Amino acid sequence: MKWRTLLGSMNVIGSRLIGLIYQQIAVANNITFGELSMLLALESHKFYAANRQLVLDTRLSKQTISSMVQKLTQQGIMVSKIMVSKTNPADKRSRVITLTAAGQKWTVKILNAIHTVERCAMVEVGIAKVEQLNKINAELIGKMKEQVRK
Repeated sequence: MKWRTLLGSMNVIGSRLIGLIYQQIAVANNITFGELSMLLALESHKFYAANRQLVLDTRLSKQTISSMVQKLTQQGIMVSKIMVSKTNPADKRSRVITLTAAGQKWTVKILNAIHTVERCAMVEVGIAKVEQLNKINAELIGKMKEQVRK
């Protein structure tokens, strides 16, 4: 039964509490947690991504992503346009999201605040401990995947 308590603690610490921290950062910047998640996903694609990619990365619904993009487009932060894919004949059209110049400044300010919190916390805990935690998490997830396949 101890394993269940340990796993439960990992899940609470790993997702709920960290999610709450990101929620606080979102609120402090007058955006929703979903909008913050979308900005982080967009950042990982060099601020140029298809709607579908943002849905996959954030696990938010297509409708939610579309609604947030529409809102931020109306505020002059994002640009959403239809692009013709030259690399994927099966997907000839795709809605691509990018940032306006004002949106880039706004987004960088928000994401820099997040990255500063992350960096400072990691330095205080110690990079070696964070690396060890990541290694342990990867091993645990791998073992859980193996059990699911059985």
